[in-house]
Amino acid sequence: MALTRLNFVQDAQAPRGWRLALLAGGLLALGVAGVDWMLQARQAGALEAQLAQVAPREAPQVRLSEAGQRAQERQLAIIGEAVRQLNLPVTRLVNRVQAPLDIHVALLGMDLSSKPEDGSKGGSAAGGLKIAAEAESAADMMNYVAYLNEQALFTSVYLVKHELNGAAANRPYRFQLEAQWQD
Repeated sequence: MALTRLNFVQDAQAPRGWRLALLAGGLLALGVAGVDWMLQARQAGALEAQLAQVAPREAPQVRLSEAGQRAQERQLAIIGEAVRQLNLPVTRLVNRVQAPLDIHVALLGMDLSSKPEDGSKGGSAAGGLKIAAEAESAADMMNYVAYLNEQALFTSVYLVKHELNGAAANRPYRFQLEAQWQD
């Protein structure tokens, strides 16, 4: 039996004519792009080196004396307290403290300056609120305390002091409340 050799693939011919010109043009464009890429890479390296020289360096840490450290801590505490005062949700507190129309209570004063009981410094805002108010009757006073206890903003509300104002014509109840709030 004789060996038969079958070859269905034609041998590739060397490019001639317009194919050779197209190959040469492609190689030339590739060479130009490579040279351009190398020039841009050098320029980028030079600019990065220049940027590294101009970049801000970390300032050396100056060691403070104990007195200077204490003074700085006092300043930070004062600044922290000022920031806490500025971040108080005063509008929300005032809106929650206002009594509904069916409870006849007049607000006489509010003190937001009290600090939170637990002494926490960070996290969410919290604090104490003192309220001075006047009601037409004891029932209105108790309804107002119950109303404030139902508000989600307040964690606790309690009656500190109350008295009957006998000198006034309609004998109103004057009372003071303390409320702890959590934002």
